[in-house]
Amino acid sequence: MRALGRSHWFRFGFSALLIGILLWRIDLPQAWDTLREANYIYLGLALPIYSLSKLVDAYRWRLMLRQLGSPPVTGLFGIYLMGNMANNLFPLRLGDIIRVQIPARRYGLPRAGIAASVFVTESLLDGLAFIFLLLGALAFLEVPILPLTLVWGLIALVGAGLAGAVALARLELAAGWQDHGLFGRLPRPIREAAAGPVPEFVRGLALLRDARLGGLALAATFVAWLLESLVFALFGLTFGLDLSFADYVVVMITANMIVAMPLAPSNVGPYEVAVAAVLVLLGVENAQAGAYAVGSHLINIAWVGLSGLVTMWLMGFKFHDLFYLGANQAEEGRST
Repeated sequence: MRALGRSHWFRFGFSALLIGILLWRIDLPQAWDTLREANYIYLGLALPIYSLSKLVDAYRWRLMLRQLGSPPVTGLFGIYLMGNMANNLFPLRLGDIIRVQIPARRYGLPRAGIAASVFVTESLLDGLAFIFLLLGALAFLEVPILPLTLVWGLIALVGAGLAGAVALARLELAAGWQDHGLFGRLPRPIREAAAGPVPEFVRGLALLRDARLGGLALAATFVAWLLESLVFALFGLTFGLDLSFADYVVVMITANMIVAMPLAPSNVGPYEVAVAAVLVLLGVENAQAGAYAVGSHLINIAWVGLSGLVTMWLMGFKFHDLFYLGANQAEEGRST
């Protein structure tokens, strides 16, 4: 518990440091004027579109899970919203763990297969979409050139991950596979523990060996991220920015790459500094960039939290249900 406490203090301290740097770099009175004079009517479009992008993500998730079962898109959408809320509230992206646990209990799906979809397939699809969107924005539209080493690094990382995941997805594990080859040299308890989850994990990657499903999932990925780019553009209209849609694609990718790293509570601090820095690079004044970064993040946190709470109520969940690690409902039914 002491170590956990130190970790929390470090994260809060890191967040406070970055917020201090941001405040030091901007004109506070001008930033306040930007926030006060913002045209918040655009939020009436931005926030529903943000939720629509998550519904598209839920449809994509169902495609990933097709070899494991047939959970409803509406149920996966609700789980997605609760997971996003938990990622804002808790450290280490616990919301992604919730996205594994709840479908396993509610729909009787194997946890290892769900984990493969959440942590491998989804990450690779997002990475591919980010590469093409970023290259399109940089090569064909009027945005400043970002360091090419960053782009090539992302291409290398996603390419290597995709090659390894596709190879793993094509494995055919016959009965008793754990007793042969290199696995056969491992201690028996380890082999027995891996006998079930490893084949389920491989099944969870099935989308990567199906060209049609993979194409549908990649198309859904592009739709979801373009919708979210539109949300960032509507935030720009809210705070009086004058940028192109390509600029907001770059801002969206920056924001989501920062959010993916659990550096601080709700990533308050890292998000604001990164988004403001990119906006300044795109030609926005410091005060406007800071107001946009702070305002858009606060709005996002509030909407994600409200959406998650409403979803919990509609689906009949309580907070302790999100972290319950017992058997899934199918297993509970067999044991009674």
